[in-house]
Amino acid sequence: MKIKAKLLAMEMVSLFILLVVLLIMGILVSVDGLESRVEETLKVALAGYTDDVNVYRNSGRDVDITVFADDTRVNSSISGAVGTKASDVVIEKVIKQNKVYFDNNVSVNGVAYYGYYEPIEGGMLFAGTPKAVVNKFIRSTVAVLILSGLVVYILCVVLVLVISGRISKRIIQASERIGVLAKGDLSAVIPERDRKQHDEIEDMNEAISVLHRELKNIVSIIAKKADQLNYSNAEFNSKFSNIAESVNNVNIAVEEIALGSTSQAQETSSAGEQVSDMADVIEQNAKNTSYLEQAVHHMTELFSETNKILEELVHINDKTASNIVIVSEQTNETNVSAEKIKAAVQMIQNIAEQTSLLSLNASIESARAGEAGRGFAVVAEEIRSLSEESANSAGEIEQITKELLENSNISVKKVEEVNRDSQLQKEKLTKTKEAFRTLKKEVDSVAEVSQNIFEQTKRLESQKNTISSVFEQLASISEENAASTQQTSASMQSLSGTIDDCRRETDALSDLGLSLSEQTKKFKF
Repeated sequence: MKIKAKLLAMEMVSLFILLVVLLIMGILVSVDGLESRVEETLKVALAGYTDDVNVYRNSGRDVDITVFADDTRVNSSISGAVGTKASDVVIEKVIKQNKVYFDNNVSVNGVAYYGYYEPIEGGMLFAGTPKAVVNKFIRSTVAVLILSGLVVYILCVVLVLVISGRISKRIIQASERIGVLAKGDLSAVIPERDRKQHDEIEDMNEAISVLHRELKNIVSIIAKKADQLNYSNAEFNSKFSNIAESVNNVNIAVEEIALGSTSQAQETSSAGEQVSDMADVIEQNAKNTSYLEQAVHHMTELFSETNKILEELVHINDKTASNIVIVSEQTNETNVSAEKIKAAVQMIQNIAEQTSLLSLNASIESARAGEAGRGFAVVAEEIRSLSEESANSAGEIEQITKELLENSNISVKKVEEVNRDSQLQKEKLTKTKEAFRTLKKEVDSVAEVSQNIFEQTKRLESQKNTISSVFEQLASISEENAASTQQTSASMQSLSGTIDDCRRETDALSDLGLSLSEQTKKFKF
């Protein structure tokens, strides 16, 4: 049954019960008052009696007079009453006790009367009115009362129809608005408060409008922040992909440097052995000198290539450091956005609590109103359900935000570790570059020695130790270069692992952003 029908049924039943009660009370009061009036009228009739028992009948009034001699009627305006006796009750009350007596059911010759007895010397007087006359008057009075009650009832029903129609219309409007909000549709126009209305229904409508407005603002903010978070995650993924590609290139370059350093160390050792053999095989000096020139030329080419690779490696390292700074800034912005989301969730929870309190107050008021408040109880229950759903949704968003903050903090720590590794890598690259500069000087020295070796053939024996020392230094430098490149390779592998961790964390952030977007898509605004 709809609220309007319930209100009509409740009001009409209440009015009908009230009408019946009032009619019964009116009839009882009228009958009781009428008997008193009849008694008073009969008393006055006896007071005005002047020995003519037909005086009142002759004047058109329904009042009969009877004169008793002791207990027997000796003169009466009632036909056939003369000679009859009074009842035992009348004899006892009037004659024996000498008191006036009124009876609403006196039978005279089979006719019922309202009778009033008064004692006199030697007998008593009787004044009576036929009961049928009084009953006819009572029936007419009751008919008038019933007719009046029906007219009033009809007017009240019309008034109830108008009032209940207005009340039910406003309640239905509130119910429809709550139903729309429950479905997540926040796009409806929020009506202005009706200043002419100052009742609980208008307060409820205004509370729904406040809830609608606040939910719309909160969900809009969450949706925008979710889009920003998804965009930032996409940027993170792109940056990490570039970093990973650069790290792979650096790893390849470092491996090539390591191979070149190893080859250089082997060639330097071989050259040292040949220089040591020069004392015994002087006749092969020219051949060995030519081999030495080729080795120096090859070392120069390797140095040039290695120097270029180091320059690229330094550039890539600087670019990596710059990207890490960008990642750190983006991660901090993500934390700030997550804090804002957390504040928005708190606002939703506060609104849900206020809505719950509103529902509780409405339930209390509806309970106080009894039958009239059942409609309000239904509305209060719907508001309470909406409050619980809002609180549950706010709890889910709060949990997602908490996970987002935790993952974002992990990302910050990982970025800091990557930054430290990048600084360490930069230091290693600087040391490697300095080592190659030293190697260049040594290679230049070897080239100079190679060019003058023919001129120094006679002094070859005395310079053998010096050349051997030079090649030992070259071998030591080559070994150091190889060790440095291995350390650099290990650092780059560590950096690659860290970047993979950051990428996984970014994927987790992307999942959280998508989850948040899915939550906001439940609302239409």
